[in-house]
Amino acid sequence: MSYDYSDKFFKPKDKEVKLIIRDKKKVQKPCTKEIVKCSPCLPRELVRNGGFEILGAFDQVFEHWTTGPQPSDIRVDESGIAHEGISSMSFNSLPTDEVQFKSQRVFQNVAVEPGCFLVLSYATNFLQAGVDFDELSFRARVYYNGTRPTDIINIETRYGSAILAGTGFDFHQKVSDVPVPEGNTTLTVEFQIRIRDRAGVTGDDLTVFLLDSVSLRPV
Repeated sequence: MSYDYSDKFFKPKDKEVKLIIRDKKKVQKPCTKEIVKCSPCLPRELVRNGGFEILGAFDQVFEHWTTGPQPSDIRVDESGIAHEGISSMSFNSLPTDEVQFKSQRVFQNVAVEPGCFLVLSYATNFLQAGVDFDELSFRARVYYNGTRPTDIINIETRYGSAILAGTGFDFHQKVSDVPVPEGNTTLTVEFQIRIRDRAGVTGDDLTVFLLDSVSLRPV
C-alpha cells in the first residue's frame, strides 16, 4: 500500500479520514465510522432530577423518582434545606405508639451502556433525631436484574446515636466494582432508609434525613 506524504499527517490513499466534531447541543448518533471510533462511556449524567428540583404529580413526590409502598411510616417530602440548588428530598419518620423500625425506599431506572464503569455520588444530611431515637441506616445501591438483583455499587451508612444529627451534609461517592454487564441496558438507582424511633406529633419531634445531589455517570 502506498502513502501520500504531502499532508500534515499520513493517511492511506484509498481511504478518507473524516474529522468528527462533537456538538454538545445536538444528540449524537451511535458511532459507525470505520477509522475513528468513539467510546459509549462518554461522561454524561444518567440520573434525572437528581437535585430534586422538579416536583411530581399525583402520588409521585418528585418527577422521575418512585417511592416504596404507601402508606408508610416514613413520609417522603420536599425540603428547602439543600446541598445544591433550592430543594432536597426529606425522609420524615411518623409517630408511633412504641419505638419500632420504620422503612422506606425511593428509586429510578436509568439507561446505560454495557461495559462502562459508573460512579455514584450523593449528599445526605441527618438533620434531626426524633423522640426516642435509637438508630438510622441508609443504603445507596445501583443494581441490575438478572436471575436476581445484583449490586454493582453499594454504600451503607449507619447512625447509632442522636448526637450525630445536625452536623450538615456529608458527600458520598463510589465507583462501581465491575462494569455494566453485557446484555444489560437498564440499571436501578435506589436509596433505602430504616429508622428506629417513636417520634412525636410535632415537626421538632420527628427524625428527619435529607438526600440531595444524586448523580450517576460513566467513567
